[in-house]
Amino acid sequence: MHISVADARELAETYLEKCGMSPTDAAIIADILLEAELRGRKTHGFIRLTGIKSRYEHGERTDIQIDKEEGQCIRVNGGNQPGYLVAYRAMEFAIERAKQSGSGIIGVYNTSHCGMAGYYVDMARKADIIGLLFADCLPRITPEGGTEAILGTNPIAVGIPSNTVPILFDMSTAAITNGDLLVAMREDQTIAEDLAFDAAGEPTTDADAALKGSVRPFGGHKGFGLAFITQILAGALVNAATIPPPGANYGLLVIAVDPTSFVPLTQFKTEVDQLVARIKENRRETGVTEILIPGERAYRQRETHLADGIHLDNTLFSQLT
Repeated sequence: MHISVADARELAETYLEKCGMSPTDAAIIADILLEAELRGRKTHGFIRLTGIKSRYEHGERTDIQIDKEEGQCIRVNGGNQPGYLVAYRAMEFAIERAKQSGSGIIGVYNTSHCGMAGYYVDMARKADIIGLLFADCLPRITPEGGTEAILGTNPIAVGIPSNTVPILFDMSTAAITNGDLLVAMREDQTIAEDLAFDAAGEPTTDADAALKGSVRPFGGHKGFGLAFITQILAGALVNAATIPPPGANYGLLVIAVDPTSFVPLTQFKTEVDQLVARIKENRRETGVTEILIPGERAYRQRETHLADGIHLDNTLFSQLT
């Protein structure tokens, strides 16, 4: 099903409002999911709507509140609100604090999955602020050498202002994400070998079995190390669950830094642009036509989809309508 961007936005907002969400909150979540679709991240796009609706209808929530402040550090109780809304508000707090006093460090607890982490650090980048986000979530990743899920897929994202390409780094610490598994299930596809285990700890290429079991960290011990550190920074440090149960008490560590705390913004951006240009000019491997900067490919896809619309799976479209 091909659909225009405007119609896709209206579809998502209407769907969320029908489960009792305010128009303002529905618009925020719809925009985050739509951005994922535009950037080619279907794993974090509209496929998430049914789960968001189900959790919203059955969960008990309170307002998002700041409950502790120490210098540049703010702790936020997410009130069990959708992680999308909580991460959005947390980055707003971080950017505001960075503009006031150079930096903002926001620790969040009592929330849920926040979707595409790159969306929030991009908020900072657009405000000429460096943004970082660490997120923990329900156990999905094994330790290196293990077969039992104990760490979340724990994304790390960074947004950096420049004058040229949007610099946006967004990675999961898992060899394959939950979203990838959901897409594979919907499209009745197997996953690559050596990425996942079933509930009994046996290797599997079945996406459903992997969702019930565990997945490896990306890059062996290096991915394990990043997932482990993120679990501490976005769990134990911020009053969130260090090993969260499904859908409960996820944590976030959101950091915003104003480059002008160290150097003039013009100088900073010029240095970043020079590094980008030097990377672009790097001698390339045979068959490589261009070297892309993190986030560049996604933004190119975004421009194409803004003009041409997006494609939704027919079954998903039927569910949403």
